[in-house]
Parts: sequence; C-alpha cells; structure tokens
Amino acid sequence: MSELIQHNDNRATIRWKLLTGASALALTAYVSSGDIAKAEDTSRPLIWLELDGQFSQAENDLELFNPDFLSASPFDAESHIGLEKAPPKIWDKGASITFQPDGSDWLLSASIRYGKTARSLHRDRHNPTSVLPTKYVSGILYNAYQHPSVHSAESHTILDFAAGKDVGLGRFGHDATSTVNLGVRIAQFDANNGGNIKSQPYSGNALVPYNKFYASFAAKRSFKGIGPSLSWDASAMIAGNRADGGISLDWGVNGAVLFGRQKMSEHHRTVKQHWQSYQYTTVYHHTPSPVTRSKRVTVPNLGAFAGVSWRYEAAKVTLGYRADMFFNAIDGGIDTAKKEDRGFYGPFASISIGLGD
Repeated sequence: MSELIQHNDNRATIRWKLLTGASALALTAYVSSGDIAKAEDTSRPLIWLELDGQFSQAENDLELFNPDFLSASPFDAESHIGLEKAPPKIWDKGASITFQPDGSDWLLSASIRYGKTARSLHRDRHNPTSVLPTKYVSGILYNAYQHPSVHSAESHTILDFAAGKDVGLGRFGHDATSTVNLGVRIAQFDANNGGNIKSQPYSGNALVPYNKFYASFAAKRSFKGIGPSLSWDASAMIAGNRADGGISLDWGVNGAVLFGRQKMSEHHRTVKQHWQSYQYTTVYHHTPSPVTRSKRVTVPNLGAFAGVSWRYEAAKVTLGYRADMFFNAIDGGIDTAKKEDRGFYGPFASISIGLGD
C-alpha cells in the first residue's frame, strides 16, 4: 500500500506569472496616470454597496490516494486520478460595504468573499480483451473491471475589515483616488475528498483462480486564520468624469499575514481477496490507524487586481482580473504532512451603487 504524490512544478510557475502580471499591470496604470488631466471635483456618496463574481482557477495540489494494486493492473493506473481531484474552476461571490463621511478622506469598509465546489463521479471500466484461460472451462465467466467512485468538495470564506485613507496624490487629479487601507483579514479553507476503488485485473471463470481488490479513502483538511492586512487601491479617470459618466482604470495590491490552525484527518484501507475452489479468501487487509494532525501555522497572503470601470457619480460597473494567493495554507499530505498553497485567480465583474450625499 502506498500513496503517490501528484505534483506539477509548472503550476507554481504559472501561478507566479499570473500574480506578477496583475501587479505589473497595476504599476503600469500608476505610471501612465501622470498625464491624466484634472477634472472638476464632485460630491461623493457616503456609502458604497458592491456585489461581485469571479470565475477563478483554484489551486489543488493535494496528495492523492493511489494504492499499489493499480500499478499491476492492465487498466490505466492513473485512470482514477483525474476523478479524485476537485474541479479546477470555481465561482466566487463577494459583497462589500464602504462608508466615507462627508468631507473626510477616511473610509471604513467590510467585505466577504465565498466560493464552493463539489462533485461526485463514478467510472465503470471493463476489459474483455484481458488474459483469458487458454482452454475453455464451462462455468460463470468473469470479465476484468475497474470501478473508481470518488467525491470531492472544497470551500473558502474570506472576510476583511479595514480603515483606509485617501492619500490624495496630486498626479491622479481631482477625480482620482489613491487609498491605503489597514485592517484585519479572516480566512477559512475546507477540503474533503475520498472514494472507493474496486478492481478485478483479469478475466476468468468459476474454476480459474483470480484476485479481487478493494480500496477506500476519506480525508478532511482545513485552515482557519486571522491576521493584519495592508492594501493599496487606486483609480484614475481616463475618459469623462464621475459626475457625467466616464471610464477609469483601477488597480491595487494587498498583503496579509494570517495566524491560525491547520487540521487534517484521514483513514484508508486496502483489501485483496483470492478466488479459488468456489470461495473467496482474504489474503491481505491493510487498515492503518486513522491519521490526525493539528498544527499552528503562519500563512502569508499576497494579491493584486487590475480592471476598467464605467463610472457615474453614484454607480460603477467593473471588469478586471484578480489574484489572491495563500502560501502553505493546507496540509495536503496523507501519511505525512505536506504544505500546499491555496490560491484563486481569474477574471471578475462587479457592480457598485452609491447611497447618500
């Protein structure tokens, strides 16, 4: 019985390219904003309500269950691996509220982002061309098969509370903002996966000895943490103005350090049965003691976004790209601990409504 670690170094490279790409776009927006003309100052709503959705690529590098008997099967030993993984894409939903007192450069904000994905799959594979007896013997025929049945579910919740100040960089103009926010970030990640595999590698009949294999696996993983956060959000009009309608370029970066607890619990078993003389004999039954781990960890978090907004005095629609990475957030191992990142990156859209004067 062994578990093989499925790991792809290219995913980490892609993740960093996406994150640095969004940051580079934000920096480009900052540099290019120096030539934006100043516009007439307008009053701003006291409260902004925002709803957003993001089509995210999600990090998923958990160690996968892969019992030994699969490698000796005429079926593809990796056939169940793609089933065991959680879907790589997820819809995030978010909401936020921001309050800015009249005539003040200070802002108070609270936001939540939530995403969940789950699936259960079953695959039936038969192999009628596998090894048959060289001489036909009357009796019940048994065709080779491999039946993996798996399930996976993941969810995340991210809460932010922050106080910010518009630092009022002159080069952005009167219709632009540059806000530094200091606050608290709370994050929770949960991942559950497991399944069963039934396999009879070769065909036979009632008078020919053969083997059957069974395996099952279930694991729960989680992280809950809280810590200080710092972010910078900026916006500059590139056409029109906020009062009469216009287009702005928005960008920002964020970081946090989360202190929390990482948990993992799992159990698995493997059974081998031998058929001979019209009866089954269990020749191998491996059920290790359940593994439970709990550890205090520190999780760094970095993110960035860039987008284009269609703005009015009391409304805004934004399209953009956002990345948010949490490093070493999940214990993705089985028998031994294995630190894995959690990250979400992809295009997003939001709509904001301003209330009050």
